[in-house]
Amino acid sequence: MPKITSVNVFGFDIKLEEPFKISFKTFTHVRNLLIVIKTDDGIIGYGEAAPFKAITGDSRKDAIRFSYLAIGKLLGADPTNLKMIHEILEEVEKLTNIHSQTIKAAIDMACYDICGKMENKPVYKLLGAEKPNCIPNTLTIGIRSVQETVETAKRYLEIFREDGLKRIKLKLSGNPTKDYERVIAVAKFFDGELTLDANQAYTNPDIAVNVFRKLYEELGDRIILIEEPCPKGELDKMKYVKEKVEIPIFADESAATYRDAIKIAEHAAADGVNIKLQKAGGIYWGLKIAKVAHDYKLKLMVGCMLESGLSIAAGVHFASAIRDVINTDLDADLTLPRDIIDESSRMPFENGARIPRENPGLGVKLNPWVMDFVENNFFINKVW
Repeated sequence: MPKITSVNVFGFDIKLEEPFKISFKTFTHVRNLLIVIKTDDGIIGYGEAAPFKAITGDSRKDAIRFSYLAIGKLLGADPTNLKMIHEILEEVEKLTNIHSQTIKAAIDMACYDICGKMENKPVYKLLGAEKPNCIPNTLTIGIRSVQETVETAKRYLEIFREDGLKRIKLKLSGNPTKDYERVIAVAKFFDGELTLDANQAYTNPDIAVNVFRKLYEELGDRIILIEEPCPKGELDKMKYVKEKVEIPIFADESAATYRDAIKIAEHAAADGVNIKLQKAGGIYWGLKIAKVAHDYKLKLMVGCMLESGLSIAAGVHFASAIRDVINTDLDADLTLPRDIIDESSRMPFENGARIPRENPGLGVKLNPWVMDFVENNFFINKVW
């Protein structure tokens, strides 16, 4: 039985090439944490935490505090026993009243990485898939003017033309006129499919229904789904929108955890759920959410926060192995000016889908500049 001998936490900041705006926040940096777990037989697993309080429920400060409290409890534990690992993390939460879904996700990823390396299998095969599912993946455009949105979409089409880009995701602002204009403007020159994400922007569900109906009249089934139209947790509003429009409505912020997903399912509040490993608490809990969705006949998408190629790799393996996934939004690493993993180990974007590598575990290799900090046990506080 392998045992955990060390758990180390490293911070890293990467400046985005341009600000990324959603309905209630503008991001300028990736501000994440790298988890490195070592075992007594020399195997190393990597994981990543991408905290953002409004969605994952924890701040970077929360995540760091939780990680330091969890380290002592994890030493000597078997990293291949994921149930026990998560029981330890839940015990830390109860004892300290400090919560961090993203650190749980990072530790979970690192343990799955170790499991795959021990069995010489990629993580998606550990999860039971013989071959990876190839699911269309979106490229996301934040809130911008109509002209800027169109220019960005055209740039993506040019950059990712050889990758077979099939879907674009547009963030919505909650202004029905501007949202309609932006979606239609992109649809006029992009003949692929679209997904839309309101990020809770429509406080009045009737306004959401009106603009979504209008878009459906114009574009029909080219719009695959709409995420989180109304404020987080207001399930009656989400259900109202779901029942009034033809476009499938997916819960995102309202379905952060396993317990949230059960509420969504029991309330029949959405047609599907967006599983983000960062808010779910990792692959272990993501699998449980997927089981709930399957039992209630809900569709799934697998999304991401502002993550590097490390955490995206975990999402790609996860999405490639589970049922009922109709869309992935695993794109954050594709436009990063710099990544913590080596380019050769990035999950490929081919034929419009993210494809897991066949290397053992998550299949990622840290960049040399990251390894310098890891090997010297420094907190990476430089901005790239």
